Parts: sequence; C-alpha cells; structure tokens
Amino acid sequence: MQKFKKYIPAILWMILIFYMSSRPTDVIALPSTQRFLFFKSLHLIEYAILFIFVQFAIKKNSLSMAISYFYAITDEFHQSFIPGRSGQFSDTLIDLIGILIGLIILKIFRHRR
Repeated sequence: MQKFKKYIPAILWMILIFYMSSRPTDVIALPSTQRFLFFKSLHLIEYAILFIFVQFAIKKNSLSMAISYFYAITDEFHQSFIPGRSGQFSDTLIDLIGILIGLIILKIFRHRR
C-alpha cells in the first residue's frame, strides 16, 4: 500500500486533466490571441505538473517523460470525441514542451538541494 501512495498525485492529476478535457471551451470568451495564449499556457502548466508527479512516483526521467507524453496523446484523442473540442497533434507537442519544463524544474530544484 505504501508503494501505491506515491502514484496518487499523478493519478488524481490525470483524472483532473481528463475532466477538464471533457468540458467545452467555447464558454470562455476571449479575443483570439488571448484565447490561444491562455489555452496553450494551460497545456504547458498541466503537463509540467503531470511530469513532476509521475517522476515523483517512478524516479526515472525517460519513463516518466514517456508516460506523460503518452497520456498527452491519449488526451488529444479523447478530445476528438468531445463536442466543441478537437484533438490536435500540435497540442501534444506543446504538452511535450511542458513535460520538458517539468524536467528542468526538477533538475534545478535537485541541483539547489
């Protein structure tokens, strides 16, 4: 049971990502540039956090990155079935940048310790 506990943050975060991906985005009225920046920033943040949570559980950079990116791909696939949403491969690349940001944050944090 103790070993499972370290997976809980990543699993809960994945559930939150799935839930938010199931919601329509057309209710957020912003000018097009602000809308683009807002949603792409969310991608960066949510996948940086996901990577950090997965890394906390697994402790292997390459496997944590692979799991996080695989989840990004499945999330975009899931969005392709949601009315008002679309799954876009380009969004998975933004997610990958978020994953790399999470890796950099962890490296900086570990270096300072």
